[in-house]
Amino acid sequence: MSLRTPTTDLNRQSLLNLQNLQAQMAQNTLRLSSGNQITSPGDDPTGTATILDFQNSIQANTKFLQQTTSANNLLQSAADAFTGVIDGANNLQVLTQQALTSTTVGPATMSSIAPQVDAIRTNLLSLANTQSQGIYVFAGTLTTTPPFTDTGAPTGTPGAPITYSGNSGIINLGVSATATVATNIPGNTAFGTGTSGDLFKAVNDLYNGLTANSAAAVQTASTELTSALNNLYQQQAVVGGRQAGLNALQTTISGINLSLQSAQSGIQSTNIPQTYTDLTTEQTAQSAILSTMAKTNTNNLFNYLT
Repeated sequence: MSLRTPTTDLNRQSLLNLQNLQAQMAQNTLRLSSGNQITSPGDDPTGTATILDFQNSIQANTKFLQQTTSANNLLQSAADAFTGVIDGANNLQVLTQQALTSTTVGPATMSSIAPQVDAIRTNLLSLANTQSQGIYVFAGTLTTTPPFTDTGAPTGTPGAPITYSGNSGIINLGVSATATVATNIPGNTAFGTGTSGDLFKAVNDLYNGLTANSAAAVQTASTELTSALNNLYQQQAVVGGRQAGLNALQTTISGINLSLQSAQSGIQSTNIPQTYTDLTTEQTAQSAILSTMAKTNTNNLFNYLT
């Protein structure tokens, strides 16, 4: 014979409610300790999928930011080199004008200027072989080879003893899902190799003119230097434009990432005040259920005994 009290069904329901409350309390406790509102995909499948989409976008954008930084570093190296080269070319123009306008121009005066030109030439060659991140900035795509080679100090023989060993290749780097940026200017473009703005030819022609005590040759070299400077300023502007574009893109991507991270946090992060309130309410409800069950079971046993 089985004994069934009138409150068996009530106890069963109370136990079920108690189990549900304890599960909710455990979940809210985990949310508070982890800081995450969604602690497993089953908590919120739609929210989980949205968070994963945000994470994938943030990771892709972070990669693009790294690419823009790398591209900007290469362009900055080129920009710094152009600044130094332009300063050197302007100094050469000053020396040229000294040679042409001095009232004491003569073989001795021009010969005294020639070594200064040679010293500037050496510095220009070093700048043209600038390296950044382990590559030669002005070598085109032949980035492991010094682009400019000194075939010998100027000897007074017409011609350019500095030769270009790079190529005309452009290195493009992806900086967004739909855009790339050229991170280099080949040396033959940067320094006008083989054109009327050939910087190194102008330097050597100037040296040759000075050592030959030829005002006409020096004047020709001055004209060549003017063309070389025009080209240098133009290429410097190209680099500056690319850098400005990259800086704007970095700002945009960083802003997008901040928005994505904020949206992701809104879904993923625990609402601390609300969760504390829920947990307190659940603890109060648990106490109430336990109290009710205790009173009910006590009364039922008393009735049975009497």
